[in-house]
This record gives sequence, structure tokens and C-alpha cells, in this order.
Amino acid sequence: MQHTFQLVPKTTVITRYQLDSRIFESPEAFHELTDPDTWYYLHEGNLNINGHFVIELDNLPEGPDGKHIEGYIIDGDLHVSGNIINDIGDYGPVLYVAGNITCQSLLIGGAPTRVTGDIIAKEMILLHYNHGWMKCDGVFRAPVMVVNDYHLPEANKNITQFYYNDRDPEMPAENECQEDDNGDDVISPNLSHLLNDQLTTTFEEIQQDLAAGETVLAPVERDANWYLQRVQRNYNDLKRVPTTYKTPELCHAALQKGIGALKYFPQAMLTPALAVEVAAIDGMALRYLPDELITSELCHLAVKHGALLRSDIPEQFYDADIILQSVRYRDFQMEYVPVAYITEELMAEYVKIGRGAWLDRYCQSANISKERVLQSVIDSGFNSLEPVFSWHLSATTYQYAKAKYDTPEYRTEWDNLILRFGNKVKRVTNT
Repeated sequence: MQHTFQLVPKTTVITRYQLDSRIFESPEAFHELTDPDTWYYLHEGNLNINGHFVIELDNLPEGPDGKHIEGYIIDGDLHVSGNIINDIGDYGPVLYVAGNITCQSLLIGGAPTRVTGDIIAKEMILLHYNHGWMKCDGVFRAPVMVVNDYHLPEANKNITQFYYNDRDPEMPAENECQEDDNGDDVISPNLSHLLNDQLTTTFEEIQQDLAAGETVLAPVERDANWYLQRVQRNYNDLKRVPTTYKTPELCHAALQKGIGALKYFPQAMLTPALAVEVAAIDGMALRYLPDELITSELCHLAVKHGALLRSDIPEQFYDADIILQSVRYRDFQMEYVPVAYITEELMAEYVKIGRGAWLDRYCQSANISKERVLQSVIDSGFNSLEPVFSWHLSATTYQYAKAKYDTPEYRTEWDNLILRFGNKVKRVTNT
């Protein structure tokens, strides 16, 4: 599509289209947020695009001199047979249309957008995320318009079926989101009954569908292969697969995309055999399994594959081995270790695997000698001196290490270590 555009420098779009005063809320903001000496795609006259129009920074190459291409200028009407898609909330290319926009649906997030005419969507206008900016000088026309955590300047609207804007006090109260049994926000039934996917419950899911180029209002036929492709795109979409199509094959396809798919497995598929299978893939699977499937053996397997204390391993299954494996995997998990499991051996491992940043605190809480812990680390081998010299060097630990390793057997290694940490050694020994 880009062959229909010509590249023009930033100075041209300022002088010809006054883009500095028409994009963002002021010329100062324009110059602050857009780089100097950049380029823009310009199309003179009306532009017809058969398909979807994806406006993302990642889709824009560099300009001829290596400078960024900032966005698109259409000097006329823009007609897109599919969706106009800006899925990314954090910034995006400029889109300036000196005319009307017509499309199937409009999805705009971080792309700064100005339209001098009307915006006409056959299905939906969805504006999302608070880094975005848009102004339409004409009228927003669509069956459905959703403005979700997005700053939209005052605008004229002709929305025939459903309007939501969490920053507009004039939004109908019955269009507010509601809470489900888990305390999560779900869309109003007024919107839900308009959608062609009745299992859709969040704006994020609608956004995802629009970004995939789908229709969201018009009735569509969906078969098993369609749902397979959907879960292979996003495992969370297993939630929106009707029971008829939620086969073991489809559920396992979703599982290959992410362990979180287990949240949406039918209860009958959650068996002890499956629990072992998924725990060996990703220990975090335990957080999605019913309590009756969690056993000590399963926890020991899961912790070897990244299961986390508190989030995945129930405390009733803690033992010395699980605690040690967990801390070795991620040392921040010391924060979740009950005092009863804090031993000199565990503290020595805590030092060896990282900084041992809170060694003092944990030793004090368990009434353990920090000095004995560090001596144990030193005794465990020359290679364990690194974290001691890096984070826990004192006159006492230095002298203890020196007595053990300042010997002919370790002469080269010891001399290299002292060379590296010479300044620290001088400070702790006052030499």
C-alpha cells in the first residue's frame, strides 16, 4: 500500500497542512512529541484501501536518510473496506485525514489522530488507552462507540446502539461496566447482546478481535478450525470457545500457547494425569489446578519447573527441599519462606545464588549467626568467594577466607581475586 504514498519532510506537512497546530493540543506539544527532520507518507486525493489499514510504528521503515517516518497524511477522504487498526496504546504513527473516514471498524490507541470530516464506522469505534489523542472535527457515526481510558476532546456523535465513555458524565448509566463473581469488570449487557460472540465479556477482548480484523457485530459462521486458529493466536480465547468445540485437542493447542489456558479447561479434563503433565511443562500450572489435585509429589515436580512459593505451592506442602529449590530458582522467594524453614544451610545457598541482599534481616528473624552462614559459604569452595567478596566482605570474612585459600594450592586464584577486590580489601582491613 505504501507505493500509493509519497514521502515528504516534516517541514512540508507543517507549511502545507499546519500539522503542528492540528495534531495534539498545541504546536508546542507537537514539536515536543515528534522528532525533527522526520518524514511523512502523503497521499493526495481520496484513498481507497481494500482490506485493513494497520497503523503501527513497527510497520514503518526508515526514511531515505535514516530518519523516522512519523505517520500518514491523507489529503482527501479515506475509505477502508476492513478495519483501521492501531492496537498499541503507547504512542504510534500520526494519522491526519483531511476529509472523511469510512471503515468497517476503527481501533485507535496511541496513534495521534485528526480527522477534519466525519468518522463513519459500519460496526464500531473503539478508542483505548490514555496515551492516545484524537480529534474529529465532524461527527462520529457508528452503531457502537467505546472510549476506554482515553482522553477524547469534546466531539459530536451519532451513535445509534451503544455508547460507552468512562470519562463522559453523560454516558448512560446502564452502559457502565459491571463486576462478575471474581470482582473483574465485564461489559454491560446492553453491549454484550449486540456482539456476534456472546462469550465476549471485556473491552480488551473486543479490542483483540478488532486488531485481528474481525467483525464484531455482524453474524458470522464459526467452525472448529476457526476456534483452533483463535486459541493459537491467544490462549486466553479458550474462555470464548463454546462447549461444543472445546475438545481435548483444542484445549491442548491452547495449552501450547500458554499454561494459563488451564483456567478455561472443562472440569472433566482436569485429571491427575493432566496435572503431572502440565506441572512438568511449567510449575506455575499449579495455580490453575483444583485443590484436590495438588499433592506433595506434584509440588516437588512443579518446583523443579518454576513453581513459585505462595502463588503456586500451598504452604501445607512446604518442606526443606521445596524451599531450597524455590530459592535457588528465584532468590526473591526468600520473602515468602516461613521462619521455621530458615536454616544456616538455606542462608548459605541464598548467598551463593545471588546477592543475599536481605541476609541480615533473615538471619535475625530466625536467630541465626550471619558470621557462621558466611563461613559456611567460604568453606563450600573457592568459587563461592565471589558473592562474599562482592556483597558481604568484612575484616572477619576476609581473614577467614585468607586463612583457607591464601595457600600454594590456590595461589593464582587467590592473587587474581585480591587484584579484583583490592580496594574493598584495603577498606575492610585498613591497609
